[in-house]
Amino acid sequence: MNWLNTVLRTRVVSLGASKRLPLSSFQSRVRAWVIETFGKDFADNKRERDDRFMEEAIELYQALGNPVDHLWTLAQYVYSREAGDPRQELGGVQTTLAALSEAHGLDMVDARETELARIWTKVEAIRAKAATKPKNSPLPGHYSGQTSAANNWKPTAAELDSACYSYRHDFGLLSKDEQDRVRATARYWLEAWLKEMPQTPALRMPPASVNAALHQSQSVG
Repeated sequence: MNWLNTVLRTRVVSLGASKRLPLSSFQSRVRAWVIETFGKDFADNKRERDDRFMEEAIELYQALGNPVDHLWTLAQYVYSREAGDPRQELGGVQTTLAALSEAHGLDMVDARETELARIWTKVEAIRAKAATKPKNSPLPGHYSGQTSAANNWKPTAAELDSACYSYRHDFGLLSKDEQDRVRATARYWLEAWLKEMPQTPALRMPPASVNAALHQSQSVG
């Protein structure tokens, strides 16, 4: 793919009526691919760019063998704090990615150049996937199992009681028969509600950390 990289490094892409940018940096060459594949408006869509970066970061985390429980814990930790400065956090992303690459024996420069060359050969396929993107969703497109996977989630007894206490603060004072009736109603609505939600694995199978938090909140309450 050396010939392709040579073309990409010297090609010039139009960014507007009065501005043209020589593609000398990797960042600029990636932008050229996004514009060529989806158009300038798509390339400038900040939310779309944010979601696609997060998707790839999670995929790398998964590929390195990390469990989803750790991901949930990290997300909760980060969002419990105030948002940082985007420029500083961008530097942090690149610094920690370099350290990660070293720890795993990966070459981040070689990996990025190989991937950019690869996606230039997959433009039509990537456009087709983007065309299936759900409306107003961070998902990149329909995924296998999205509509066919059965909803296999069943609330635990602790989750049912937690829902009942949220609905009726006097739940613990009810008779056993009344509690059983409220539990039955809660189970029906919990399962019905989840069936209306996107059929994602994360929703169908909540991480153990979520169940642990529910148990802890109930014991504290």
